Amino acid sequence: MAMILKSHAKINLTLHIGRKAKGGLHQIESVMHPIDLYDNLMFEKMEGDEVVVHSNNTSILNKDNLAYKAAMMLKKKHGIRSGVRITIEKNIPLGAGLGGGSSNAAMALIALNSLWKLRLDQKKLMHAAFELGSDVPFFIPGKPALVEGVGEKVKPITSYPKINAVIINPGFQVSTKWAYDAFDKHRKRMPKKKAMSARAYAKLVQKKDINGMADNLHNDFTEVVAKRYKIVREMTGLLNKYGALNSCLSGSGPTVYGLFSSIYTAREAYFKLKDIYPFVYLTKTV
Repeated sequence: MAMILKSHAKINLTLHIGRKAKGGLHQIESVMHPIDLYDNLMFEKMEGDEVVVHSNNTSILNKDNLAYKAAMMLKKKHGIRSGVRITIEKNIPLGAGLGGGSSNAAMALIALNSLWKLRLDQKKLMHAAFELGSDVPFFIPGKPALVEGVGEKVKPITSYPKINAVIINPGFQVSTKWAYDAFDKHRKRMPKKKAMSARAYAKLVQKKDINGMADNLHNDFTEVVAKRYKIVREMTGLLNKYGALNSCLSGSGPTVYGLFSSIYTAREAYFKLKDIYPFVYLTKTV
């Protein structure tokens, strides 16, 4: 018996970074939204006691893979002696600010909870997810959410619009650790910008106010990431030039996205951009 799940990427519609908490993680306030860009994950029971990972992307075939870590954690905690083969068809760029690895980990928890009949409720799955990484809990409910604390406080938003979007990734990775270190180093020197709070932004999502959502996109990482990688400003500038309501960096980058008022304007921008950068994707929020 095999279980196949879509492992969606996310974008940060707003991201405010606070101080470091105990344990070294930063406090954040963010509204995250899943998008219709996803990896395909297949989980198959197998004889023996091994966890085996296969993928079309060989760079994730190691014990740092978060889906592998999720399986090993559940095996150890619950005394599971069954084996599993995890096949990951990777479509989400790595180290891109789109949460691909975290999403894979969350889907592994959900799938193995079912395959191994662990009967863990969502609260327990969220707790297990946080042990794997601060972004992982967000992906358990599978809905846009207000995310606070150090990522462990996830409040799903129950009503939300479907928004057309274009994603651009320039083909390199940005270290999240570097981004946080750079932000901490330059925090006092960065220009003070008034940005809507994440809680207020979540209300815009709930009201399905697409123009308000676009007008108030925000990411605290933008200044430090764009200073080091000039291409970030270039990409957001082109998205705006080609009809986006607004554009923004996702996570710690380097991926940027633009929100569009219709599939027609989004498609037009996609065709203008698709041959300029290594990864351009026409998508929508889900």
